[in-house]
Amino acid sequence: AIDPVRFITNRSSGKMGYAIARAAKERGAKVILISGPVSLPAPPGVELVSVRSAAEMLSAVQCRLPQAQVVIGAAAVADYTLKNPGKN
Repeated sequence: AIDPVRFITNRSSGKMGYAIARAAKERGAKVILISGPVSLPAPPGVELVSVRSAAEMLSAVQCRLPQAQVVIGAAAVADYTLKNPGKN
């Protein structure tokens, strides 16, 4: 088990997703960028939705899907969770 102050992550910078969002906005698209923690500023004119977990990202995407015409999934979302996280 991993204690509650530790977490599993990856080294993704978010640069690819932010570059795609910027390029789409520059071509006239309405862009909603759902992003985990990164050290990048949101591209100008892009609506940023900040999330901290895979569950939050899933929820943010699902509630926006009905209005979307195109969805690009560039996030490096963890595809696993701890079955029994530590309690101490």
